[in-house]
Amino acid sequence: MNLKDFIKNTVSSISEAIIESQTELTKKGVIVNPEKTEIGKTGEKLLRSNGWRYVQNLDFDILVAVDDKQGTGGKGELKVAGLLSVGGGISDENLTKNHNRIKFTIPVAFSTAPTPSEYTPKIKGTLI
Repeated sequence: MNLKDFIKNTVSSISEAIIESQTELTKKGVIVNPEKTEIGKTGEKLLRSNGWRYVQNLDFDILVAVDDKQGTGGKGELKVAGLLSVGGGISDENLTKNHNRIKFTIPVAFSTAPTPSEYTPKIKGTLI
């Protein structure tokens, strides 16, 4: 697999994973890659949705392998190195394996639950 195809496949895979996560987690209150965030007074990222929610960055540092199979007309396949299958079976094809690191960050606002009243800060006997 050449560099151009590797980059396109990587960006495409990450984009598809974000879209699938958005679809699957919306009903659970998780917002993956929120479009509008603000920076708080202490530099934290915040999302306003019926109150403020913290936006946390999920940092990924992944080792991937590209298998270029030649001899059977197959094209290169991008796999996370830890998920590579170690196979039995002998084949006549030549296999070239290249390992690369990919680092990226996806901002996420995880679901929240209301704070129980016994944990709500009190000032002079009143709830805030």
